[in-house]
Amino acid sequence: MSKKINEISDYFGVFCLGALTLSLFVLSIMFIIKSFINIYRRLKGIKIDRMTPCTTCRRSISNTAIICPYCGEHYGKMNGLGDSIFICFLFGIGLFVLGIASLTESVEWFEQTYMK
Repeated sequence: MSKKINEISDYFGVFCLGALTLSLFVLSIMFIIKSFINIYRRLKGIKIDRMTPCTTCRRSISNTAIICPYCGEHYGKMNGLGDSIFICFLFGIGLFVLGIASLTESVEWFEQTYMK
């Protein structure tokens, strides 16, 4: 019974490492594509609207506003980082490196576990 539980645990570990590695690569590709979209917008001169209407008072406020200065509505988030070329590219490269590290660790673990 213990051997069967260890096999199930090993298969679950392989599945989790594979899912983590795949998600890291997908996220890195998404961030790199977003950085190229931002470069394209910058080259074409497409302006990103920095102002948006408040959901409560409908006055024009900044996209990065956490609290509306007119009515005090709390948004609790910042949207400006996704429009930065450098930040998107940095996150993309960082997640790609983490994906490569996860892939090498999972291949090494797989070889040690199953290729004895």
